[in-house]
Amino acid sequence: MAGRRSLTKLRSCPAFAIALVAMLAASGALAAGCYDTDLGERTPRFRLAGGEAHDGRTGLVWQRCSLGKIWNGSGCAGEISYLGLDEAIAAAQGGWRVPSGPELESLVQLGCGSPVVDQSIFPDIRPDVEGRAKYWTTNPVGTLDLYWNFDFIDGQPDGNTRGIRLAVRLVRTGN
Repeated sequence: MAGRRSLTKLRSCPAFAIALVAMLAASGALAAGCYDTDLGERTPRFRLAGGEAHDGRTGLVWQRCSLGKIWNGSGCAGEISYLGLDEAIAAAQGGWRVPSGPELESLVQLGCGSPVVDQSIFPDIRPDVEGRAKYWTTNPVGTLDLYWNFDFIDGQPDGNTRGIRLAVRLVRTGN
């Protein structure tokens, strides 16, 4: 019983909690498995096929590279195209489209750290000069002429007018 009380005292100690979190963070355990498994299952959430990531949770297929970049077999080459929403919608070809808000938000995983997406799946997420990596969605914000976007650096949603130039991650419905 004395050992149990000691452990209880140790667990309630703020220094113990801080040390435990520091050890886990240093070992990578807090960010481990960012998208590796889905809800604790042993099945990977994403199946990779070249420049495409097939999402087993949502059934969607994502381009691994932002619009403007191309998959070169080992990563994304080229420059990200920053487009207004109308330009982004027009640039989507061959069944690809700009995602809805809930679709894009499904990629945000705060456990990944910063950026909030798994860089082994989406390797080209980099902050812009303002420290952001904002990506368009097609969902309007209320009755204003604003549309949702998500920042893949911190996971926060925001609203912007259609003409603001942001990055684009294209998606299509899986087969």
